[in-house]
Amino acid sequence: MIDDVLIDAEHRMKGAIKTIKQEFSTVRTGRASVSLLDKVTIDYYGVETSLNQLASLSAPDPRLIV
Repeated sequence: MIDDVLIDAEHRMKGAIKTIKQEFSTVRTGRASVSLLDKVTIDYYGVETSLNQLASLSAPDPRLIV
């Protein structure tokens, strides 16, 4: 029984670590990153659509996202 709890806890912790690594990968200090906008969604004709599917995004300057 304890082994099952430990296995479940380990599985959940690995999932949490994977998620936080994905979240931290979008943070770049001192530089604009297009990945900051990955989770931005727009209501496009009644359908939630990701911004990067609706527009071309780029970061030509360290402080600018176009």
